Amino acid sequence: MTDDTSGAGGDCAGMTRRGMLALAGASAIAGCGSIGNTGGEPTIDAYDLPDIRRDEELESPVPPAVPVDVATSHFEAARERVHSLLATLPTPLGPDEVPNGHVRQHLTDAASTASDGLDEARTARTGLVALRDLRSAREHARYAAAGWSVVDRGRTDAPFREEHSRTVLAAREARQAHEYVGTDPVRAALVHARIETGLRRADQTDGAPRADSELLAVAEWGERAESAQAYLDNARHLGSQFEAALPADVGTLESVLADGAQTLLAAVRDRREALPPEGTAGDRTPGRMVLEDLRWEAESGTSSLSEAIGPASAVVDATGRLAQFRALERIGTRREADELARPTSAAAIRDIRRTARDALTAALESSARPELVRTILVDAGYKVMGADRHLSQHRGAVSVSALDRSVAGYWHATALARAAPPAARQAVQALKSG
Repeated sequence: MTDDTSGAGGDCAGMTRRGMLALAGASAIAGCGSIGNTGGEPTIDAYDLPDIRRDEELESPVPPAVPVDVATSHFEAARERVHSLLATLPTPLGPDEVPNGHVRQHLTDAASTASDGLDEARTARTGLVALRDLRSAREHARYAAAGWSVVDRGRTDAPFREEHSRTVLAAREARQAHEYVGTDPVRAALVHARIETGLRRADQTDGAPRADSELLAVAEWGERAESAQAYLDNARHLGSQFEAALPADVGTLESVLADGAQTLLAAVRDRREALPPEGTAGDRTPGRMVLEDLRWEAESGTSSLSEAIGPASAVVDATGRLAQFRALERIGTRREADELARPTSAAAIRDIRRTARDALTAALESSARPELVRTILVDAGYKVMGADRHLSQHRGAVSVSALDRSVAGYWHATALARAAPPAARQAVQALKSG
């Protein structure tokens, strides 16, 4: 993975937003170390900061994945579902069709988002991301179609509520009947965790919609029904695809996963109990920020198997939390060694960002179980993405403290990426012993 921070070169098609602003005269000349003092605090010229591409603001450097091949026919069925829902809408949807502009805008936006989701799914970096994009497209398309059906046919929320109830019942039955088949405990944990999550999402029964009109309330019920069915469809497909790749006489790994989860969760509890008391609020440096963020994340989440969606999810969650505890220790050690001083130059920030992105790549490439490490790196990648997004918002002279959140995000990602491989090894060992 490369980190192009030069901000120069390339044609207009590949130029970033900050580069375009530079050409328009909004920034200082490239390469000048424009660090000054305003009110006693150093500043950095935003032009000298890393030039963040738009896709880097919107996508994690490490996309989520699942070790199952999704059938082309499953993707095609989801796309056809979206197309068929959108086909029920008149084009364009104007004031003659829906006089209320507020309502019309909601339906139009939903239809547009559904169409965008189809495009995003085609370019998704993993099958799991494509499933997510297509599910979202289905939800938005159904919202628009259900809302239009009120105008077109006078439909109420009753059929959508009934549809949702049937799907919830089917999801609960699927959860009860689910078998944790597999031969490799690590791969089984990753696949079954996705299935557990999908069935739980399909099973959820939230309260009544809070829409500000009867039509939009019906639209929300349509969206809710479609969402539950999409989650159920995807969970079933992952399960069938996974089972199809296994030997015919394969057994269940439920006890192995449960025992491994218990071992890992016990390790999490030990780590949590060994934490020193939380320090009193003091400085708001980026080092302090990342320490507090990591501590909160490490202490949150599943504490016992009974709290988990299922044994597979408990294994994955506990592995991630053990990585957070390791990252917390790493950050604490660096703070004590005065290695986390607030950076005061653009070059230092570019180096911090490059180190974070390189750490993600190195962790994924060096691990013996990259599929398990990836589950941790996805979260680390979101820290990089958030830091990038915050960094790209600055213009002109920026006080160094205004960049603290981005710096903390990059340090967080680096520590978590370097903690991921040993946490994954600990999980593998726990599953072997289970």
